[in-house]
Amino acid sequence: MAILNAEDVARYFLAKQEVSRAGEAISNLKIQKLCYYAQGFALVRLGQPLFFEDVIHWNHGPFVPQLWKIYNKYGSSPIPLEGSFRADTYPPEIRAVLDEVFTRYEKFSASELRNKTHSESPWLETPDGAAITYPRMRKFFDQLVENLTSIDQPRRPALEGVALATAMKNDRHFSELTEKGLADLEAGRYYSPKDLQ
Repeated sequence: MAILNAEDVARYFLAKQEVSRAGEAISNLKIQKLCYYAQGFALVRLGQPLFFEDVIHWNHGPFVPQLWKIYNKYGSSPIPLEGSFRADTYPPEIRAVLDEVFTRYEKFSASELRNKTHSESPWLETPDGAAITYPRMRKFFDQLVENLTSIDQPRRPALEGVALATAMKNDRHFSELTEKGLADLEAGRYYSPKDLQ
């Protein structure tokens, strides 16, 4: 699978922002964090990095220096999407990861994302100015993605149990057998598996 560059990832998020408008507008600080989370999710979901640039431990959380250079001119103001953009040029599996990250993190402000990364092990365990390594990110994101996935899963056993109970209640033959079985139990007639053969 192809590896993008960090600017490709950032442009995808900026294009999503144009459509969504749900969270705080994307600033330089926020795009840094979205790209960091995208890199972490890709390591787990795709089994490889999403982009080749390093993510560095910085005072304000993880950041990609190349992105900082591109978007620093906007300061804390929203970053506009410049030029044309086509999401369909991104492979579907990459779009799936980017969409998941955007959906999960767009609602957070830049400072909330900064604080969130400050409480997470990849940033905490990396010296200032050093690259956050893939193994360190993968270890953290493996657990994070697993936790998020389990939260997202519907409570299937309970739903299946309700469906089964409803089907049993509406099945006349099953009801008759159940009533007969309960009557036999009340009358003291018990059957072992051998008796039923």
